[in-house]
Amino acid sequence: MLNRRQFLAKSATAFAGVLILPRSVAGANERLNLAFVGAGGKGGSAIRSLALNDLVNFVAFADVDERRVVATRKAHPAVPLYSDFRRMLEKHGKSIDGVIVSTPDHTHHYCAKWCLQAGKPVYLEKPLTHSIAEARDLMALEKKTGLACQMGNQGHSGGGILMLETWVKAGILGEVTEAHAWQNIVWCNPDGRPAAEPMPDGLDWNQWIGPAAMVPHSASYMPIEWRGWFEFGNGTLGDWACHNMDAPYAVFQLDCPNRVEIQSSGPHKLSFPATAKITFTFPASNTRGEFKLHWYHGKDHALARPPELAPEKAMPAGGTLIRGSTATVLMGTHAGTPRVIPELKMQELAAALPKVNLKRSSHWDNWLLAIKGRETCRSNFAYAGRLTETMHFGNIALHVNRDLRIDPATRRILGDAEATALMHGPSARDGWKV
Repeated sequence: MLNRRQFLAKSATAFAGVLILPRSVAGANERLNLAFVGAGGKGGSAIRSLALNDLVNFVAFADVDERRVVATRKAHPAVPLYSDFRRMLEKHGKSIDGVIVSTPDHTHHYCAKWCLQAGKPVYLEKPLTHSIAEARDLMALEKKTGLACQMGNQGHSGGGILMLETWVKAGILGEVTEAHAWQNIVWCNPDGRPAAEPMPDGLDWNQWIGPAAMVPHSASYMPIEWRGWFEFGNGTLGDWACHNMDAPYAVFQLDCPNRVEIQSSGPHKLSFPATAKITFTFPASNTRGEFKLHWYHGKDHALARPPELAPEKAMPAGGTLIRGSTATVLMGTHAGTPRVIPELKMQELAAALPKVNLKRSSHWDNWLLAIKGRETCRSNFAYAGRLTETMHFGNIALHVNRDLRIDPATRRILGDAEATALMHGPSARDGWKV
């Protein structure tokens, strides 16, 4: 394993002159050469989604676990695979037009920053980062480089947000002062370190741990259980808020909350509460009054079934509810298509509902076309970073087990040193700082 100084020295020549527009920008019909950091699991899903996309070619894959990429390698045997994405960039950097990063949360900042510093546009899975400081760093780097950056909250390019925004502007909902978002899937682990287990063949554990503090290998962390561990994931809130809080956050132009209030089943040192209700309060702006965004997960703090929902209709396992003074809107997960409830009200309003043109590029294509200079990323880091920050304020409150006060102007937590320290997260271990 190269240390960072050795790797930077070795890579300096390979990356010289890369901070320019990708070669494909000049030719609108040319395919973009994509590399993937994470080629199994979520990364494998991205590869399958893009395999038939006529905008792209696959250049290289990187994944730390050979067991997870068997299907990917079988489907694309000619595409080289690396366990260290930095070696992939060193080998193929000159031909890569964009990188898709689908790794555990604690490596998001590290992988994305390395790619951006190499001049590569990045599609980064949600949530954007593992800490507020990391989100702000990527936001600044996006602004500095001007590269096309997109967070993978796919619903942001769907029709739900467009419809909700159009209905709100048309006054269909009346006055809206709060919204509710929830998810029934819960990421919560026993509050103790799992015992060390034998290292399976084909797994580069050192690379998987990346910038985090080293811990013994355990199947309790992977392939997906890392989401419930504080040092690697962001719990239920981190896994789903960027999907289910996205619509109200975007439509009502929310930014930084000034208060975060919590109810929960109690803090865990290494994990997250099994149940929680979090209320984010956003100060009034030029376009709206004070706004409250409520988050719920776990059965003991679940959102009460709205009385407007017909008895025969199932309550979504995750979604968003926006109750206005004249109408209530229910959305599914990922900013799913909104419906006025009760259904009779939807039918009564049908003629008055403004028409919405839902024809536009997908979330993937939006990023690809942004690389070509033909569109602007809808969930760019400037937006996604603020949404991710809000989520992190909630997780910090859960971790210290108390409400927070925040100055929206400086975006700093007030009067709480322990909570403030969590905005930065732990320092990267030796050799992994970027």
